Amino acid sequence: MTPTWLIALSLLAAPAATPPVFDSADGCPGRVTVIETVMGTRGTISICPLDATEARAASARDAAQRGLREIARLEGLWSTWLRDSDISRLNRAAGGRAVLVAEETAAVLAQSLRASRETRGIFDVTFAPLAEIWRFDTPPGSHQPTRLAQVPSDADIAARLARIGYEGLEVDVAARTARLARPGMLVNLGGIGKGAAVDRVVAMLRGQGFGNFAVQLGGDLYCAGENGERPWQVGVAHPRLKGALLGVVAVRDAAFSTSGDYERFAVIGGRRYHHIMDLRTGWPATASQSATALARTAVDAEVLTKTAFIVGGAEGLALVEGAGARAVLVTAGGEVLWSQGLPRLAQ
Repeated sequence: MTPTWLIALSLLAAPAATPPVFDSADGCPGRVTVIETVMGTRGTISICPLDATEARAASARDAAQRGLREIARLEGLWSTWLRDSDISRLNRAAGGRAVLVAEETAAVLAQSLRASRETRGIFDVTFAPLAEIWRFDTPPGSHQPTRLAQVPSDADIAARLARIGYEGLEVDVAARTARLARPGMLVNLGGIGKGAAVDRVVAMLRGQGFGNFAVQLGGDLYCAGENGERPWQVGVAHPRLKGALLGVVAVRDAAFSTSGDYERFAVIGGRRYHHIMDLRTGWPATASQSATALARTAVDAEVLTKTAFIVGGAEGLALVEGAGARAVLVTAGGEVLWSQGLPRLAQ
């Protein structure tokens, strides 16, 4: 089979999913690849320079390294694991005054609000209170069940849902401030932050004159131009068979993201519980096994794949297509639905 980027991607606050497989013998002899751990996952930037000269290769390597440093800088602003990050300070101030944040933080919070409104709250960065009671420990890409200490009670879920609601997130991009209106609210950018970081690095690389590259950060991937003399190729992971593919997709100047119920889950009493929450109920979504979106930006792909997974079926597929993107959905029953016009390749 033609070399692919094989990825199985994550959702909400999930850890990084199975990273793509790089193959250097792919028609791009001058390709430069830099890999570092950033945002708690593996970040990879691969650039195909216009020529393979030593000077151009050095320029590409420097650009890739700067891109990964930028992601690390954004992590310092957005991580809930860092006490002094913008998001940690915002969460501590919930119910109080607005917090001054960085320009990049205000921008990604504004993007999050737009996504929440467009999806009518199916996507919502204030989901974090639910993550306090739904905890899964499966290593990413394992396809193996993990420990879930206990299934939360209806009362526990209701109490967490009362603390969730994007309507309580206020953002003033011009003033660079953000506020959580109600005490107990929490923001977590795990479902959009990596996509926003990828989009920012894509803009940086384009601004430096590079047109053929791929940027991957955990569960988010953007492919620009071509991989040597052919398109970048991405494998759509099978949600039930580890290492197997549903198909291979050609990606050019677009982002690719897959969400599935197989990354972090537990099976209790014959029922599968996973980390992709339906905020309408507070329980794991049940309509899909996986959803893949091919969209204009990494943020768009992240939001659309999450929303399509939760909505599911033909309605989920139509939602993605209505946004000008394309999708592959696997229903709860295992039926595979493909958007017309999705650039599928022979395996």
